[in-house]
Amino acid sequence: CKHNVTRFPYEISRLAQDLAGGLMVTLPSDQDFEHEVAGPMLKKYFQGRSNIPVEFRRRVLRLIENMTLGRNAVGYLTESLHGAGSPQAQRIQILRGMEVERKKGYAEDLAGVARNEARTD
Repeated sequence: CKHNVTRFPYEISRLAQDLAGGLMVTLPSDQDFEHEVAGPMLKKYFQGRSNIPVEFRRRVLRLIENMTLGRNAVGYLTESLHGAGSPQAQRIQILRGMEVERKKGYAEDLAGVARNEARTD
């Protein structure tokens, strides 16, 4: 379960970044949007649909940036991966309990292969 669950936050982040595009990391600052000369041009060229304010678009992009690259990514991504112990540590524990040699013996018995026979490779 952990191995599947830890994958999803990264996949969600990847999809959000893909949808946001490069604008997420090249978005001008709030000061740029408030600048008396640059501000009106930025608002004009950053306008998407006419019924969606540029400010809403900026806020969504900043949220995606914060959740996937910024300070909240530490809690969201890293904690998702290592919160209940790292996946590698869990793989080691799973392998310890698998009794691989015993299961190899089952497979050899089912296949009709004698155990401990000299093998030629």
